[in-house]
Amino acid sequence: MKKIISISCIVAVLMLLASCGGGGDSSSSAVEFYTDKGGENVGIMNSMSDQIKKDGGVGYKTVGYTEVTAYETAIQQSLDSDKAPGLFTWWSGDKLKKLVDNDLVVDLTKEWKDYYEKEGVNPGLADAFTIDGKVYAAPYSVLYNGILYNKHLFDKYNLEVPKTWDEFIKVCDTLKANKVEPIGLKNDPWASFLWFQTLIASYDPDLYVGLTKGDMKYTDPEMKKVMKIWQKMIKKGYFGDPVDPASQVKMFSSDESAMIYEPTVTSTTLKKDYNMEPGKDFDVFVAPSMTADQKQVIFYEAAPIVVSKNSKQSAEAKKVLQSFYKKDVQQIFVDEAGVINTDQTKSDDPVNGGFVKEAADASKYTVMIRYYEATPIDVVNVATDELWKFFYNPTDAMIDDTLNTIQKAADSAFK
Repeated sequence: MKKIISISCIVAVLMLLASCGGGGDSSSSAVEFYTDKGGENVGIMNSMSDQIKKDGGVGYKTVGYTEVTAYETAIQQSLDSDKAPGLFTWWSGDKLKKLVDNDLVVDLTKEWKDYYEKEGVNPGLADAFTIDGKVYAAPYSVLYNGILYNKHLFDKYNLEVPKTWDEFIKVCDTLKANKVEPIGLKNDPWASFLWFQTLIASYDPDLYVGLTKGDMKYTDPEMKKVMKIWQKMIKKGYFGDPVDPASQVKMFSSDESAMIYEPTVTSTTLKKDYNMEPGKDFDVFVAPSMTADQKQVIFYEAAPIVVSKNSKQSAEAKKVLQSFYKKDVQQIFVDEAGVINTDQTKSDDPVNGGFVKEAADASKYTVMIRYYEATPIDVVNVATDELWKFFYNPTDAMIDDTLNTIQKAADSAFK
């Protein structure tokens, strides 16, 4: 009888230990962090999670997607239930607002003051995630956009970084005359707005702000002037044929194109994949203003991380973000991906790191949210289609048609 009792006790103890072990299994209980930025970023993010756990914080498990449509569908189908991921990356602007309007994400206003800002996140970035006075996201990445230029080609043709718009046009003319593609473009469906926003802001930053807020019309005579400037640049051959993103970067690295308008984090790709040395083989400048004494505009894109309100992991997800911006965690992001989110990390990349510091100089630059996030998504969807149509057929009639069509979408969005 004693033997039977002893065996029973042993079995009970083993079962208890097994159940305790199961409850601590990080693969099953870790906060799920969904992101559309899959690929190699998954490994980087998991390394950041490992560092958080080493520091005694709450880690997470990264679930990465590389196809945006599939990602959006997966997230939207889960948000109404407790099976929603605790954390996920999204888009600021109108897309974030729709989640807020449907009460699907957590208010992080207090977290910003208590945690993120104390770790060196720029307080001004909260504006990109603020809706009706409350902050509903934290930054996954903050990417500043500039004109990367090939120093080999600039040196070969004795070109200097343009300080004025006229100087920029002369640079393009010189490159074109020497049969070098002045500006390389990528053919992503959404990418048509990149030079559209750049030209508007170089012409008049207030015009850009007015358009994104619905206070100015796309049919305004000033907008037609901007489109005429773009039309002339297209017809003079300043832009190469749009190609896939990988080819765009490859052509830049092989001296086929002299400039590309991209986030400066592209510097990491150019160094890793094409052995181009930042500061030596390429550098960056800001598009010059068309008016004297007007501050230059630097556009940025702030990809948000949001906490699912209905997720059973919601409370733990907030704890993840309390550690996400610690210096040793974010330094991994800087070293491996070139993403700089706080002022506590260090970057040895003079192009990417240097430009992020440069963008903070409010006496020289106005920093603005890029068109894709600053404009209602229904307008963006129409505009990106129409702008590509204009690019491939830059006639006077097409200018009017493009602006009228976008304005119809804006009238509906801002009514």
